Amino acid sequence: MNKKYLAVLGLCLASFTTAQADVGIGLRGGTMGFGADLDIGMTEKLSLRLGYNFLNYDYEVEDTDVTYDGEMKIGSFSALLDWYAFGGGFRFSLGAVSSGPKVEVDGTPAPGTTVEIGDTEYTAAQVGSLTGELEFGDSFAPYFGIGYGNVVGKNHRVTFLFDLGVMYTDEPKVTLTARCGPAFNSNPAGCAQLQRDVQEEIDELKTDAEDFQFYPVISLGIGVRL
Repeated sequence: MNKKYLAVLGLCLASFTTAQADVGIGLRGGTMGFGADLDIGMTEKLSLRLGYNFLNYDYEVEDTDVTYDGEMKIGSFSALLDWYAFGGGFRFSLGAVSSGPKVEVDGTPAPGTTVEIGDTEYTAAQVGSLTGELEFGDSFAPYFGIGYGNVVGKNHRVTFLFDLGVMYTDEPKVTLTARCGPAFNSNPAGCAQLQRDVQEEIDELKTDAEDFQFYPVISLGIGVRL
């Protein structure tokens, strides 16, 4: 976890604890995985939400001529301000999330098949395998959303939580490495050509991954005022 984030978190907790602020905890599940957060009441209509979300999800990436086995990983901290503009449970949320989703991919053509990488067709025996990573976002991604449920509201102890928002993850970063198959053991020039063609595969994956620059955040949960 970023040391500056820890320092800011510590200062926030110390100041609000001293002021004997209303405090609650929330548990959520949704497109950012499963998460927990600490809610700290600042004023009657404003609260600070500090949270953590995690997710490991396996799926297939089929946007290019190669089918990849992908694993999406999310492990992110967040700091959000919740504004209850109308004094009820409806709120606007604004803040930052420490990182976007990360996808690890591993593609191995089925035996006897051919795939097109760049402008060249390769057999499964020539390609071997392709492994890489798609990473969305920088150190922090801005977040904006709306939602319902005030964890630190004084009229209840337990409340239902709903969030709908979006985080901007910026341009995705893509890495991809080809392991030449046995058919290229005696053909280093062919293996070198495959490595050059992999760059075009990277460009295709990056173009397809740009759909995730605005990552949707939807979650349901329950909150308890302490």
